[in-house]
Amino acid sequence: MKDACDHYTLDLLGNVRSKPGRKPLGEKAMTVAERKRRSRALRRYRLQELSVTVELSRDAQKALDKMIEWWGVSKKEAINRALVIALQSQTGRTGSLFDDPPPSEAKKKRRP
Repeated sequence: MKDACDHYTLDLLGNVRSKPGRKPLGEKAMTVAERKRRSRALRRYRLQELSVTVELSRDAQKALDKMIEWWGVSKKEAINRALVIALQSQTGRTGSLFDDPPPSEAKKKRRP
C-alpha cells in the first residue's frame, strides 16, 4: 500500500502513470512519413474550400436568413447558391464563370 503523504513513489499495484505526450491515432505512433502524408492531405483538403470572412448589413442578414429558411440549407450552402444565381443572372447563361470567355469576347475573337 502506498503512503498517502508520498507523492513521488509510484504505486506498484495500480495508478501507473501514462506515457507523456499525445495519444496515438491508431494502435501505435505514426512514422514521420505517415505524419507528413496526413499533413499534406489535410492541407489539400483545406485549400479546396477557401474561407471568406465578411460583415453583412442587417438587410443582407435578413435576406440570408430567408434563403436559409426557404431552401433548408446551411449558411454556406445558401451563400454558394445565391452567388451562383447572381452570376447566372448577370451572364445570362448557366455555364461556369471560367470555362468559356464571355459572349462579348467570343464575338470579338471570331471577327479578324
